[in-house]
Amino acid sequence: MTVPLLGFDNPQFHTGRNTSVRRGARWHGVAQACIELGEGRQIGPISLQTELRAFDALDEADLRDEHDPGCRTPAGLLAVMQRLYPGFRDDELVTLVHFWVE
Repeated sequence: MTVPLLGFDNPQFHTGRNTSVRRGARWHGVAQACIELGEGRQIGPISLQTELRAFDALDEADLRDEHDPGCRTPAGLLAVMQRLYPGFRDDELVTLVHFWVE
């Protein structure tokens, strides 16, 4: 089985739990992935926990572990999602992908 690579536009991570929000349900239920660190480097495979949520139901508490500091508020995350995913709307389903970095 091939372990998927979780790529990042802005790979900033902090020690402990990190969260990445992805459009749709593609990552929901994925148990492990390699994490792209940038510059061709990666770690993993590491365990993931995922949650399927409505974007417009997210609040700052849901985003407190977001890896990208600019995405720790719903407004900041929405701006990034609309840049990364053209046509993204705030009523779409998203997957919160949680992973741990030592």
